[in-house]
Amino acid sequence: MSKELPPFERPPRPPALTEHQRQRYNPFLIFGIAAFAVAAFYLLLIVVTHVDDIFFPGNEIRIGLRIPGVDSGGNPEYADINQRINILVLGLDQRRDEPTEMPARTDSVFVLTVDPFSKTAGIFSIPRDLLVEIPDGSGGFIKDRINVAYEMGEYAYKNYPGKGAGLAKDTIEHNFGIPIDSYVVLNFNNFIDLIDEIGGINIDVPEYVFDPAYTDRAAGPYYFLEFLPGPQHMDGETALAYARLRHSDNDFKRIERQQLVIRATAKAALRLDILLPGNARSLYNHYKESVKTDIPDYKIAGLALLANDVGVDNIRMVSIAEATYDCADCSAAVLLADWDKVEELKASIFGDGRLLMEGARIEVQNGTEIPGLAEEFASFLRKQGLAADQIAVDEYANGVVYKTTLIVDLAGKSYTTQRLAQWLNLPASRIKTNADPEAAPFLSSAGDIVIVLGDDAGLPSAAVPGG
Repeated sequence: MSKELPPFERPPRPPALTEHQRQRYNPFLIFGIAAFAVAAFYLLLIVVTHVDDIFFPGNEIRIGLRIPGVDSGGNPEYADINQRINILVLGLDQRRDEPTEMPARTDSVFVLTVDPFSKTAGIFSIPRDLLVEIPDGSGGFIKDRINVAYEMGEYAYKNYPGKGAGLAKDTIEHNFGIPIDSYVVLNFNNFIDLIDEIGGINIDVPEYVFDPAYTDRAAGPYYFLEFLPGPQHMDGETALAYARLRHSDNDFKRIERQQLVIRATAKAALRLDILLPGNARSLYNHYKESVKTDIPDYKIAGLALLANDVGVDNIRMVSIAEATYDCADCSAAVLLADWDKVEELKASIFGDGRLLMEGARIEVQNGTEIPGLAEEFASFLRKQGLAADQIAVDEYANGVVYKTTLIVDLAGKSYTTQRLAQWLNLPASRIKTNADPEAAPFLSSAGDIVIVLGDDAGLPSAAVPGG
């Protein structure tokens, strides 16, 4: 049985608001609520875009807008030495059968530096016997080998801020002008555990080394140990032995072996894909158990992401051993430094990461009658971190005198070319490629870039490494 529905009737409209009712909707109140919402969003944007610098260096949120107080996420081409992440790594000469609280000197000292903008990194190794000035905790300094700084801070200066690691950081900053953000300290057992956790490392041993009486323990046993040239897979104990050997050569060669171990360790860790949750958790747990550090937990994920971005191929390694020499008047094994050479080596790690990774070979020609002008500019380039073997000098330019300075880019090294033009204050019109007629006299050059200094050459008056 069907039932008819009542006819549809539109509901009556609500009565219009009276003037009194309209006044209840205060326009100032509505504006205030809107202004508060905008201000809250603005403050949130400021906080988020600055906090992500801490948590995810080099991987910040990029909003693409220039708003006062808000980090747009736009980064410079490279980080200077103060913008880099600089971590001091200390390996203690503490034998496997010695208690962890026993005083120990540092067997290895190096600074790991990361440029979060150019996504490059470097290792700056320092010989343990280098004579340096160590703060005495009272405003003065004492001269001693750098390997005693950690031990002195732990046991000689009871109230030194940061103890051993703090004194080591201050020693590096005072002698090398490298600001240290964090430190990592590990002993023999820590090192072995970390290598074993990543499944060992692979090293192509470059040359034969041996020790007739090797041990990693205070009480022995001692045994003959050797490494033959060629590819080898090493567990933690073997890698430690390879990094410590120096009987068949010297401490400088040992630093080279330590750098091989560091690079191989980085490759092994990245091969595991450290950003996967399971791998990251396992490595992090061993990291926390094995090392002494002041790197906060909240920074670990961001640093791991940055390490993955950098990769192993973008890590440069240098030892300042080549800038040191034996102290003839010292009773113990002490090294002195040629500090001008140290500054050049320092610049090769802490300088412009993009410039260094491009690796351009540069030929500097003196097209003027001013003696030594090409070498003067080459010296400037070395202070920017370019290696000496990257730079060739020609003080005669085949006897031709040039009125204007030219830069000829023969190999498409555009970033280096632009930096050279900036240093020499040259317009873009002075940059030539191998397709330009002016480049014809230089096509046979062995360099990637040829600089011809003309009568108008204005050389930079000073070089600031990393600046």
